[in-house]
Amino acid sequence: MTIKIEGFEKLVSLSKDNADAFAKSGAATVKAFEEIAKVQQSLVAENVKKADAAVKALFSVKSPAELADLQSKLAREAIEGAIADGRKLAELTTAAFTTALEPLNARFAALQAFTKIAA
Repeated sequence: MTIKIEGFEKLVSLSKDNADAFAKSGAATVKAFEEIAKVQQSLVAENVKKADAAVKALFSVKSPAELADLQSKLAREAIEGAIADGRKLAELTTAAFTTALEPLNARFAALQAFTKIAA
């Protein structure tokens, strides 16, 4: 004997779709962390090169005035670089996690539609 519960198939389908959405979101989150780690690694490598060049430049100064000018220039470049790096990471993080949340947002919308139909 088969018992048919009204809406049961829809509930099973929604549950399967929810599981798929969580899997997609999880995969996108892992990918986002990988991308962010790669960018951070490249920024660190780039900043190490800049620091090496700055130290070499500091050792090549000939006068206190030249030292003061160079320190000012290096400080300004460091601050501008830190701001640019921070902005780059923030934009990447926002885009990556927006993408990771898209499957879940779609499932929440579907669940809301389902509960309105059931009510």
